[in-house]
Amino acid sequence: MILKDLFTDIAGFAEFVPGIDSNTNLTLLNSHAVTAYKRIANIVSVPVYKKIIEQGEGELYDYLRTALANLTMANDTVFDVLRKRKAEIDIYKSEQEAIRRAYYENYYNAMDSLIALLNTTKDLGWEDTRYYKMLDKLQIKTTEEFDMLYCIDLSYLFFFRCIPIQVEVMDESLSGYIERAKENPSVMPLINRALVKKVVAIALTRFDILEFPSTIRNLFDDSKASRTGRDEQQRLLVLSAQLQDQANGLIKDIDLLLSDSQSTDIETETSFNQPEDKIQLMP
Repeated sequence: MILKDLFTDIAGFAEFVPGIDSNTNLTLLNSHAVTAYKRIANIVSVPVYKKIIEQGEGELYDYLRTALANLTMANDTVFDVLRKRKAEIDIYKSEQEAIRRAYYENYYNAMDSLIALLNTTKDLGWEDTRYYKMLDKLQIKTTEEFDMLYCIDLSYLFFFRCIPIQVEVMDESLSGYIERAKENPSVMPLINRALVKKVVAIALTRFDILEFPSTIRNLFDDSKASRTGRDEQQRLLVLSAQLQDQANGLIKDIDLLLSDSQSTDIETETSFNQPEDKIQLMP
């Protein structure tokens, strides 16, 4: 049983999860723990997950337990509402949503700390994981660098979740610009900023809003009670489109900066006939 690998009983489980009922059955939660384990192991890898457990006590172990416990409870929130209703205990949708968001917040904070610590640990095989190996293909290789270009609250989890998207954007849109920029390094800051804006724009169309750092989630703070509604989805798409437009505007500037001053290409919007050209247009 997945929970038994990290917790001996419900009392130990409750140390990492706020507000849990002491009568909660740890065995019944295991089905939700399976989903939580899959999400965590997909990021840190199964070998690293097992090695952290083998090490036992320590910061990594506590962060892993916090992440697993809170994500398990977040997955159980809907079923907990059903149990309360059967027991004739009323609970409002806003309360359910607030509880679920709190569990997710604890999960993301724990995962941020876990990944940050793994980045400084050399004996667990973190450098052999799929996500870590993809860093070599990236233009923006660190969370700190990404955060300087577009604020993500220094979220290591969000950065690693966006690694495949960054590779996608580079392959489809910006790899050519990066190659051309070798002759003009001064445009690299613009390329990097366009890259992160495109990455966040795509993430907005693929991730749940709960998966974003608070800097981005706060933009939708007033719609928490109806976060699955049509209005919030529309706002996500609008923000995504705005970031794409900003990125495309930067790319146009990059094009101008990289264009050869000796080029004979005619810019129809900026090139006009001059009197000394002696060009006459026949009616």
